[in-house]
Amino acid sequence: MEKSTVVLVDATQYGSDPAIVRVIEREYPLVYVTKQDDLGRVYETQAAAGRVITCFDFDFPDIASLSVLSEAKQQFASVPMLMFTEQHSEALAVWALRTRIWDYFVKPVVDNSVTASLDRLNRLLTESSGRAPRRTISHKQPLPDDARFQKHRGEDKAVEVAAAYIDQHLAEKLMQTKIAELCGTNSYQLSRAFKRVYGITFQEYILRRRIEKATELLRNNSASVIDVCWAVGFHDASYFTKMFQRHTGMTPSGYRHKWMTSRKEATLPFQLSTGHLVKL
Repeated sequence: MEKSTVVLVDATQYGSDPAIVRVIEREYPLVYVTKQDDLGRVYETQAAAGRVITCFDFDFPDIASLSVLSEAKQQFASVPMLMFTEQHSEALAVWALRTRIWDYFVKPVVDNSVTASLDRLNRLLTESSGRAPRRTISHKQPLPDDARFQKHRGEDKAVEVAAAYIDQHLAEKLMQTKIAELCGTNSYQLSRAFKRVYGITFQEYILRRRIEKATELLRNNSASVIDVCWAVGFHDASYFTKMFQRHTGMTPSGYRHKWMTSRKEATLPFQLSTGHLVKL
């Protein structure tokens, strides 16, 4: 039996599930696209070659990613679609059913179940091959309320990973694009996530962490200011001093002097006041 082509739409935040990719491509010709791709163009190309099945792979479905599926179903109602998701709720399953999704899977998937579903669908498409396609009317369904919050969970995870990486590599050159790639996102989304979580941009967060680390290191009197400057990722002493003063209101040397003075005063059992010894 001739196999239908499966179009796998990556609607995840961190990359499609390798297990799903493996089970599909083991049995069916696979075309892998992202949610930003023009699905219409992909369908036109594949339809010319034969039958098409579409699989949408989600991790944390949100309004934007679910809208891609909904709009695709509206525009290409006759194309059968399957849905895979990590985040599951009864409302989401009901939404998928009402959107006329052929099958709904919660990850991790069972290989045999996916294969069996694709085989049944492929058999139906084969039997109906050559017939005039039935006119299918698909009504757009309201997105489930809990989908409004799923994106933030994924973004929080990306921010957590990025923040840990920054703390471990403060002395190095930190490239936003590289860190975003390590977190499975892009620079714009990562900066937007930092703005939501911390109230500042990604670059501002790095600068703040470097200044905070510098204040810790300056309390060690054996480390010179220039040593501290390099240890926290600055390679220009004057720029370091400028940024440090902007965030703390004093120069690095001034901060060290004030901290050392306060430490000494805290260890004295007495202090002078109007010419007399006064016990603390």
